[in-house]
Amino acid sequence: MTCRNATASWLLAPAIAALVLTGCSSTNGTPTAEGTTSNIASATQPDDIAVQIGTAQDITDNDVTTRVTVENLTSAHGSKYGLPATGDLQQITVTLEGIRGTTNANPLYFTARAADGTSYDTALGTVDGQLSTATVTSGDVLKGVVAFDVTGPPIASIRYNGALGDELAKWAGQAATSTSSGSASAATAPAPSSGSVRGDLGLASNSMSVPPCDGTGIVVLYSATNPDTYGQEVAAQLLANPGAQYLRTDNACASLRQATNDGNAIYAVYRVAGTTEPEVCDAVMASGTDSYGKWLDTTTDPSYIVPC
Repeated sequence: MTCRNATASWLLAPAIAALVLTGCSSTNGTPTAEGTTSNIASATQPDDIAVQIGTAQDITDNDVTTRVTVENLTSAHGSKYGLPATGDLQQITVTLEGIRGTTNANPLYFTARAADGTSYDTALGTVDGQLSTATVTSGDVLKGVVAFDVTGPPIASIRYNGALGDELAKWAGQAATSTSSGSASAATAPAPSSGSVRGDLGLASNSMSVPPCDGTGIVVLYSATNPDTYGQEVAAQLLANPGAQYLRTDNACASLRQATNDGNAIYAVYRVAGTTEPEVCDAVMASGTDSYGKWLDTTTDPSYIVPC
């Protein structure tokens, strides 16, 4: 009798131990495997937390940190040669800044959602200046437009998703009242991007701008191509041309010449001129004999100069 009881206790010991170990790996009282618990924790995001449109968010995904800013939710003007929209075409301006590691940028990673849950995917090929599909490494800045074809309730939030579809960030806000593309909007210069911009010359009075490739016209006042004197030349031209900005062409739009024949980067000092050829030409004529007009977009040949 004593031997049978001892044997039964010995047989029950592993089962009790297994139950104890299983209880240590449970969630909400439901036993789960340790690996499954880890995957859920890394993929689940607080989808009830949102910031206002216009706010930057530092997003960390698998040891890669990217600063993402969503701004200017507004009605969009369809590209002349773009795909047609069936509803109200709206767009956001997106800036991605590499903080740590390398991330992939893709306009399809952004979605819009109405208050009732209606979701709108990116409307590819409908607007100029669409966000490029590219990689963003530490110190890089990528800026572009993402459009949505709103065929139902109005957009209430913008979502940024990972490559596997997991939601990483959310912005809340309504579309701004649309304005015409006339001189009022043309007179507003693209705001210099905050943060670490690749190629910024570190000038005390001016940060390097990363303008949107949205078809705006600019007057190029000066181009610096000597790596030994970039800073001095650009600083002198900004001083001589109050209100002007500067950009590095290979960090801006494809419509600009990306480098010299020797492979040197090109820094351009410029002013925003308008959205029509007459506006650009008026600004060119007022700026001096060495200035010329260019379009900021992703389709114009880099050799093209606005004829004035």
